Amino acid sequence: MDERDIEQGYANFHRRLNHVLRQRDVKAFKAHVARHPAQAGRLSHCLGLSDELAEIEMYKAILARSALKDMHRDALTWLRDRGIEAPLSFTRRKKGRGKKLLAKRARSRSRGH
Repeated sequence: MDERDIEQGYANFHRRLNHVLRQRDVKAFKAHVARHPAQAGRLSHCLGLSDELAEIEMYKAILARSALKDMHRDALTWLRDRGIEAPLSFTRRKKGRGKKLLAKRARSRSRGH
C-alpha cells in the first residue's frame, strides 16, 4: 500500500464518518469506528464505552468537524441538556473568532469606514 492509498483511506473514512454522524445513531457510529480502527485514531476509545458514553463522544465528534457546522448548535444543546460541557477546544475556538471579529470592527471604525 503506497502513501496515496493511505491518504485515500483516511479521506474515505472521514467522508463516511460525516455521513454516519449526521444520522446521530450511536450504533452506526461505533460500527464505523470498529470497521476502520487504523483511521479512527482516538475515536477508537469509543468502542470500549457503553452506548450512553459513546453517544456523548459522538456529539463531541460532531462539534469537532467543521463539515458538520450546521449541526453544532444542536450538538451543543444536546450536551448542555445533559449537563455536559462542550470540549474546551470548541469553546476556545468560538470565543477566539468573536474576539477577532470585534477587533476587525474596531479597526474599521477607527479608520472611518
